[in-house]
Amino acid sequence: MGMTANPQDFAGKRVLVSGGTKGLGRATVERFAAGGAQVITAARSIIEPVNGVEYVEADLTTA
Repeated sequence: MGMTANPQDFAGKRVLVSGGTKGLGRATVERFAAGGAQVITAARSIIEPVNGVEYVEADLTTA
């Protein structure tokens, strides 16, 4: 079962996703980006970046 994104669903919105490089976090990043949002995500490592998404390499378990 797949979800299709309306190109205007999140147009003009800014979204911050933690852990956005794998699993559910990655799917969330992809969905927001496909819906037109400006997305930034923080993760410990960047494996395969999503086009148009800004990545910050960070471990959110440390101060």
